Amino acid sequence: MKLNYYALWRLMADLIRDLKRKGASIPPNIMSDLRLIKSMIEILKIDRSNTDVIRRIEECMSSLESQLISMADEYFGREYAEALMDKIAEARRSEVSEPEVEMRLRVGAPRNKDWIRIKPTDIAPPDMIRELCERFGLKYEAQNDGFMLIYGDKESIKRLIKEAARRIVK
Repeated sequence: MKLNYYALWRLMADLIRDLKRKGASIPPNIMSDLRLIKSMIEILKIDRSNTDVIRRIEECMSSLESQLISMADEYFGREYAEALMDKIAEARRSEVSEPEVEMRLRVGAPRNKDWIRIKPTDIAPPDMIRELCERFGLKYEAQNDGFMLIYGDKESIKRLIKEAARRIVK
């Protein structure tokens, strides 16, 4: 079964937004975990067989859920927290059919090359991405929207993604 981690992530992100509106102070580790999970979900869209990424998502998500449910109980009451737990259980039962892949024309990548776009983050900084591109013989360009366009042969792109995932999961 392919769990819909994006649905779980969305619930946690929405809860954080609601908590902030209520005046709650969100600890930095929660925000960091939320970003890490989102990055790993993006990796999982490309390589669903990576068990290390799946394991790490599960660990981070469990930690995030327990901290946020406790905060929801404190700020919104027991009923809200229980309804949230029901939504989490429902999201955990939902399956993802196919990865949602954004398909728009990207300017800059040659037609005969495969490509991906990566948004550099604290856990996947631009220097690491550039180093991996050079290591695997891929070309890269920084784009105006903050993403990096990476292109080359398909196998090299897969190796880059796997190595990036390995480093992130550490």
